[in-house]
Amino acid sequence: MITAFLAFTVSETKVFEPLRHWAASRSTRLGKLLACGYCMGFWVAVTLEVIYRPALLQNWRLLDLTLTAFVIAWLAAFQWSALSWLMERSGK
Repeated sequence: MITAFLAFTVSETKVFEPLRHWAASRSTRLGKLLACGYCMGFWVAVTLEVIYRPALLQNWRLLDLTLTAFVIAWLAAFQWSALSWLMERSGK
């Protein structure tokens, strides 16, 4: 859930809007990265994975890191979509 909330906060809220505009003025890719909830969720997942180092597959560390990042980002995308839908319905 923390991945979805961090991704949503950076990519959708008005608090981070100046950062998104600044990033877009510096680099189109960086601007798109910060504005895309799924993209942001993937990189948040990778960052959190590097910090906390969950190990599901002991013998295949690289495969474990890759699969875990994609699964976390995929699950976060559903939560991010729900948050976006709720914000849209509330008119914010």
